[in-house]
Amino acid sequence: MNLHASQVKRVIRHFEAADSTIRDDLVASEEPLELRLHWEEDGRSNIKSIAVTMRTPGNDFDQAAGFLYGEGIIDGLDEVADISYCLDVDDEQSQNVVSVTLRPGRRFDLARVERNFYTNSSCGVCGKATLEALEVQGCEELPTGLVVSAGLVRTLPVALRASQGLFDSTGGLHAAGLFDPDGNLLAIAEDVGRHNAP
Repeated sequence: MNLHASQVKRVIRHFEAADSTIRDDLVASEEPLELRLHWEEDGRSNIKSIAVTMRTPGNDFDQAAGFLYGEGIIDGLDEVADISYCLDVDDEQSQNVVSVTLRPGRRFDLARVERNFYTNSSCGVCGKATLEALEVQGCEELPTGLVVSAGLVRTLPVALRASQGLFDSTGGLHAAGLFDPDGNLLAIAEDVGRHNAP
């Protein structure tokens, strides 16, 4: 978990009907996250900053791994040797720079890391030059046969909302959840919108 606060206290003016008051309130924080990739090639160590994204601090390592997977740089977590915060930046930014070290021997298309990514939580397709670039690489088609009732599907938003701690304290954040076929919540991530949840 990121040491930076995922929520910050701010003084706000609260309106209710015709009245307003000044008070403290909690709001979701947003900070930039730089992703640095470390890999070996031809016996040489390489480091490259490959993306900057805005996010609510908290699930930085998951976000970094998911970004690399979504861009086709890795095919799975077994290709990652280490994910950590950078130690070579000043204290103020130390929790805003994540380094991912690939296992020796991992090969990938260097052109993928030579692009300059700027991503945000509102759009998962921004910066793509062609429709072909949106195709997911390396993902297998989901098996057919799973049937989930409409009634169960209708219960999932309520179950997801019940687990949104940051939403409770700040009043707003998107979330994504992973449920099993029986509707049990397996994982939740807040500050995840419809564009970057898949």
